[in-house]
Amino acid sequence: MVDTSLQSALRPQEASDLLKWLETLLITSACFALGAWSRPDDPFFLTGNFPWPVIGPLLVALRYGFFMALAASLLLIGGLGMYLRYLMDVPQPYPFTWAAGVLAVVLLAGEFRDYWERRRAELAAANDYRDGRLEEFTRSYYLLKVSHDRLEQRLAGSSRSLREALRRVYSELAADSHAGLTRDRAQATLALFGHYGQIQTAGVFPVRQGRLTAQALASIGEFKPLSGSDPLIEHALRERKLVSIQTEYHRRQAELDSRFLAVIPLLTSDGEILGVVAVEAMPFFSFEPQTLRFLAILAGHLADQLQEQDLTPAGETEERRHFRRQLARVGRDAERFDLPACLLCFRADTTLTSRQIVDHIKSVRRGLDVLYEASDNHGLRLAILMPLTDELGQSGYLQRLEDGVRETLGVHLADWLGAPASHQVSDRATAESWLEAHLAHGE
Repeated sequence: MVDTSLQSALRPQEASDLLKWLETLLITSACFALGAWSRPDDPFFLTGNFPWPVIGPLLVALRYGFFMALAASLLLIGGLGMYLRYLMDVPQPYPFTWAAGVLAVVLLAGEFRDYWERRRAELAAANDYRDGRLEEFTRSYYLLKVSHDRLEQRLAGSSRSLREALRRVYSELAADSHAGLTRDRAQATLALFGHYGQIQTAGVFPVRQGRLTAQALASIGEFKPLSGSDPLIEHALRERKLVSIQTEYHRRQAELDSRFLAVIPLLTSDGEILGVVAVEAMPFFSFEPQTLRFLAILAGHLADQLQEQDLTPAGETEERRHFRRQLARVGRDAERFDLPACLLCFRADTTLTSRQIVDHIKSVRRGLDVLYEASDNHGLRLAILMPLTDELGQSGYLQRLEDGVRETLGVHLADWLGAPASHQVSDRATAESWLEAHLAHGE
């Protein structure tokens, strides 16, 4: 982009009226003087092949336009009249043809100059407008770039993707075969909270038979032992939800004499508290409702994963139990945190093609999706639970599934499995009732 000061320097400056008249008189007089010096007997070149004094008005016309060209032409024509009347020894008739030709040429040059001056002014105005818009765009671009860079740095530092966090929860805790909230599990919980919430000082306290133990299983930072009861922890246990000084201090200022910033219960979808994470220090920019909400969601999934690993089979398959508990967690997340999720149920017969389509659906399962297959004499039903998926995501998933089945098996999904029944999860009870109805009857 050209600098504004450089543009101003390159743009032609408008001359003052005094300078215009002065230059017009000087140029016209100079041409007349040159003619008188070169041909004293005929300074206006009336008998020559070309009227050379017209060069003066022509230069004025090209410099200042039509009006000053007219003035310079009238000066030249008037000077010719004075010369013929008073300075010649023998008066001669006035050469009107010569005067008309000079006037026509000079005025035509002046009009030509005015036309291109108007064109230049229009282009200059358009250029100024585009320069202004370009400057606005450049400023907006750099503001957006700075904002994007800061956001990228913040996201790169926190890596706060809920999908990625939940996948990490399931992958890290899946290999632990110990029962209960052990020291290793507590340390893994703090590692996850430190990565996604940037907590600096915190401890994990287990809950045994409804009572909080005084000794922390694991801690990070300079975490001091808990001496006596803490009002914020007790309040979190009573309310069975995440509490922080941000949400509770103004309402319970006199009661909450606590050293903790937030207390996050490890609450399962069945309402059982396995432990609490007491956060004593974290960066100021991370101590915000969005981060605390993120950690509360993460704590719920951690608690469900820990509890599910400790449960013994009770008359149902492991696949069915896992699907039921995941649905309970998704329903609770929808109720408390308004997280989207959807359920799909396909009905298929027992033909080879239908079996291949079901196997294909299982093979392309997304990271957080949970599948459950039920079969009876009438065929099979395939239920798909898709956490963090709204209606738009569900439509995209079905379209990708249709494309994949057509490319892989050469058939259309709807021809064999039909249109799936779908349900947007808004609460746990409704979702479980919907699922039981469709798995039982295949409707």
